[in-house]
Amino acid sequence: MKSVLFAVLAASAFATSSAQAGPGSEFAAFAAAIGETARARAREAAQRPAAPARPLDIEDPLSFELEQFSLEAMLMSRRIDEAGGPLDLRCIFRGMSADASARLDALNAAETAAQQAHIYTDLADLMADASEIAPAVDSDADLTGVDLPASCPAVSGG
Repeated sequence: MKSVLFAVLAASAFATSSAQAGPGSEFAAFAAAIGETARARAREAAQRPAAPARPLDIEDPLSFELEQFSLEAMLMSRRIDEAGGPLDLRCIFRGMSADASARLDALNAAETAAQQAHIYTDLADLMADASEIAPAVDSDADLTGVDLPASCPAVSGG
């Protein structure tokens, strides 16, 4: 009987937490998945450092996911802006959007697998940061300890 009660309570808790998941949590999960792919590709590229780089094909799912991440990060920033949310959070999402686009371009411009391995590692770190910060959109989290970029598009009006 206890195991049945525990299972019901666990299922209820899971359903409640899933129902409370907001856009920030969903974005965090999306970023985490991209990060896993980037880490795997970094390991693969690092095994052949002197080899020529392999640009991402337009049909590569990671290429699409990075473009989608960049778009969704910008949309998240705009939603926060429209809601009068914290300036620092708006800035962080705009920065992540620009960073993801720049890293996609860098992956395609890299000449060696070693260069790509570094870019994939940096990309995985960006996704880890996004996974950590994005749930703040769903709450009133304090981000005073988060380092902002030197020039914030949200501050400069961009």
